[in-house]
Amino acid sequence: MSDLEIIEDLYPELRFWFIDVPSPHYHGHIEGNDVYINCNQSNDDWIKTSLHEIAHYNYDYCNLSNARSTKTMHSEKWAVYESRRVFRELFGKN
Repeated sequence: MSDLEIIEDLYPELRFWFIDVPSPHYHGHIEGNDVYINCNQSNDDWIKTSLHEIAHYNYDYCNLSNARSTKTMHSEKWAVYESRRVFRELFGKN
């Protein structure tokens, strides 16, 4: 079972999709129960992106489309910390 399949099994209510985005700056996003992951990134990035978007799914309940909003910046920072914590917990890596 791959690392991404482990995450998919933990969150059966979410659907994970690979999309081809040529930008190296795009990693992924979530819309409702659909998690979109850039297939051009590394395997570890897919996992970290999935966990980051799951953190948004679990903890965010407002519109975060304004990237300059303080609320959005706090939410992004939280999602980064939470995804790193869960990544270490699940896979024992940094």
